[in-house]
Amino acid sequence: MMQVILVRHAETEWNVRGIIQGQSDSALTPRGKRQTSALLAALTASDYRVGCVYASPLGRAWQMGQRLAESFCCSPIAESALKEQAFGQFEGMSTAQLPPNAVKALFKLDAEYCPPGGESLSHASQRMMHFLYNLEKKRHHQTICIVSHGRVSQGVLSILKSGSVDDFSRYAQPNASYSVFDLINGRCDTLRWGIATHLRHLD
Repeated sequence: MMQVILVRHAETEWNVRGIIQGQSDSALTPRGKRQTSALLAALTASDYRVGCVYASPLGRAWQMGQRLAESFCCSPIAESALKEQAFGQFEGMSTAQLPPNAVKALFKLDAEYCPPGGESLSHASQRMMHFLYNLEKKRHHQTICIVSHGRVSQGVLSILKSGSVDDFSRYAQPNASYSVFDLINGRCDTLRWGIATHLRHLD
């Protein structure tokens, strides 16, 4: 069995402005920095014995990965499979600038929809699942922490909980929240997702 703590990065400038980031990047907001501190405090106070932190190399996730690794006294490992879904030509645009049918397909209906020059949520989720399964086979650590992104995490949680990426819209989670699940022979057990109680005092 491998226990996984899956973390979403903290709030960024583009999150606040409703701009699609994908594999582009933007800076953390002051609130995002407070969210990071709140998450670190919550996980430090927990009983989790994290042996390794893997993080997307995109700046907003990598910063969180570095802070968490320092807290757990281990080195962060950059892993490209944990990057956000690539949105291609839509990156840097607000949802209001997209064709209405693209917004619906992207965020509510169709995990197979591929933005121009990007990748589908289904593809992005599968690359992350492949990474998780390979990690479980190696079993170097009993508990690991993964820092990734909102969209691709939705797809992964949908696969783990529902058995299909198609339910992705149900698994939205706030910035700097986390989910915990056990992987046992490629199957998910006891998934708790979107844990954000540590952020309440920030509102």
